[in-house]
Amino acid sequence: MERDKGKHNSDDVSAPKPISGAAAFKPTTSKELDLARKREERKEAERKRVSEEQTQQHIRKKLLAECQTLLNVNYDWLYLDDYPDNRSVALAKRNRDYWLFICCVFFIVFCAGVLGVVPAWVGGSSFGLLFVVLCFALKPFRRFFSAEPTLNELLSERKKLEFRALNHIKLLEGQEGLAWKCRKLAKYNANLKRTLFQGAMDLSAKKRLFSVIREKKHIRLYLQLMLEAEKAYKRLQQDYLKHHFNNLEQGIDDTVDEQSRSVSTSVAANGSSSNTDSSQAMSSKAMSSNPMSSKTTSAEKSSQASGQPITVAQPDSVAASPTSSQ
Repeated sequence: MERDKGKHNSDDVSAPKPISGAAAFKPTTSKELDLARKREERKEAERKRVSEEQTQQHIRKKLLAECQTLLNVNYDWLYLDDYPDNRSVALAKRNRDYWLFICCVFFIVFCAGVLGVVPAWVGGSSFGLLFVVLCFALKPFRRFFSAEPTLNELLSERKKLEFRALNHIKLLEGQEGLAWKCRKLAKYNANLKRTLFQGAMDLSAKKRLFSVIREKKHIRLYLQLMLEAEKAYKRLQQDYLKHHFNNLEQGIDDTVDEQSRSVSTSVAANGSSSNTDSSQAMSSKAMSSNPMSSKTTSAEKSSQASGQPITVAQPDSVAASPTSSQ
């Protein structure tokens, strides 16, 4: 029996102990340690790459939201295609001057006929011609002879188109401004870096752009800026969608970063509010548990108001002398 026990003990000592699952995969040699270290480095690099990609996508998405007003630009109103040119205005002005000159000549001849300087029939004829020429000032009568617009009509059309374009620019700029935001799109269109547009962007940042735009050339400059900004915006959209679909193929969620930021912000806000509530509750409990402090403070306030010294009433146990207690 003793021999069997000795054999059994020797078998127990020589038999290997079972290894747990975590210890079985724990690296022991230097080669395994190097492989584990490289594996961790690859994971860390992949984590950094994913975080950087999420950050870039968040920046692109934010920029798309800021410059979304570019999609509401009405280029027909800003282009001023029906705007009367200077040649038409000059011709209308010349025709008006000729008409006024003829009216003045007939009126002078009529006055001369009245005064007897010229024969009466000449004065009467000039008066009739003066009446006919004055009728050309009426649009229903003038359209039977000519369809060309007058100077007043051309100037009214100019003011109408300018007013419509300026109102549209005012709506686009709004309270925050739009032109200065296009400066962030210069990465996708180098033309936005031209000094021609920098002045308009600076005025838009100062919210003074609408007060400066008054002429057609200013409206055309704003139109060119919007066209270049729209090109950059479309390229930004393509870049965002390209990276978005690539991330989806690789299993990367673009909205993780934004969601985590919003969650952390809400948690921090809830934590601060709970801390404030708990501190207020603790202070109220302390005030309710110590009524003497509230009485003392009220007595101090009343004494300060009356100018009398403060006398604090002591408890009976403290005020009583040892002799009296005996």
